[in-house]
Amino acid sequence: MLCIAYDKEQKLKITELPKPELKEDEVLLKVDVCGVCGSDLVKIKNDLVQEGTVLGHEVVGTIVETGSQVRKWSSSQKVLVAHHVPCLNCYFCKSGNFSMCSQFKSTNLYPGGFAEYIKLSRAHLEHTTFLIPKGTVSDHEIALTEPLACCLRAVTRAQITTSNSVLICGLGSIGIMLGKLCIEKGAHTFGIDLLEERINLTKDMLAIHDGYLADSNELKSWISSKTEGRGVDIIFLASGSDKSINQATSLVRSGGKIVVFSSIAKEEGFYNNEIYYRELSIIGSYSPSPIALKEAYQLIITGKIKLKKLITDIVPLKELPKQIEKCFKNKSIKMMMEN
Repeated sequence: MLCIAYDKEQKLKITELPKPELKEDEVLLKVDVCGVCGSDLVKIKNDLVQEGTVLGHEVVGTIVETGSQVRKWSSSQKVLVAHHVPCLNCYFCKSGNFSMCSQFKSTNLYPGGFAEYIKLSRAHLEHTTFLIPKGTVSDHEIALTEPLACCLRAVTRAQITTSNSVLICGLGSIGIMLGKLCIEKGAHTFGIDLLEERINLTKDMLAIHDGYLADSNELKSWISSKTEGRGVDIIFLASGSDKSINQATSLVRSGGKIVVFSSIAKEEGFYNNEIYYRELSIIGSYSPSPIALKEAYQLIITGKIKLKKLITDIVPLKELPKQIEKCFKNKSIKMMMEN
């Protein structure tokens, strides 16, 4: 079968792998759509995976074969699937830190969503696979469930209320989803980005109330004017820029929260005394919880959260190695691969 694999020299290349062989409790899924995630781009750009690795985890597909022990699922069903499965029984799961679970970290889709077919394990079928009712939303939009669930968990961890002012740093697909969820919670939401067209798109999608250019010398005074001189209550770092760390501490109010929602290339950090004397809360949020996956699925399938305008590029599997450059050059908000 055709796959797109990581290659150190070419970034991505077309390759062939055998179609996955099933165990009795697994199913074979024909991949219809797979989103290109920011984490895929980070892994490719920074050489974080082995050559030959097939990435891609925002998958919608059609079941084409089932193992002899599979009862709930059948051929021709259209499903959404997420890649990591927590055990739900370990210390981390019982503490609500599902993404710290060792099973969560070790499970994944095989071989990866940038392929013609993947297989789903029993654990995936039981906990991270959702049937897509006919006549609801498009495959491309429902494929955004997993990243929306990541954002939903971050917003939940931040404990946002209607009294909060929120700033989203970085208005790519993740920043836009964070903004929509914050507005859904009733927070007054601002956004910043280096690209004015992204600010305008985010406004158009009703994901922020107002926006500003991230590299403007007037940014701090603009935030001050919007918050009675205090700074915002909560900041989400969704840009992947190391510069956003110092920027966040200058824009958040004393006693406020900063939610770290992206990795950065260099090891940078927050100043101890800045956190101590200003009583800042620094929160990390990485990957979704099972609860967030279910909630995100419902938000999209019912049309409560509309994300269609996020999808700027739909490319055939064979074209992905060539088209991925648009993502690295910030010329694509959300790229979708389709078979």
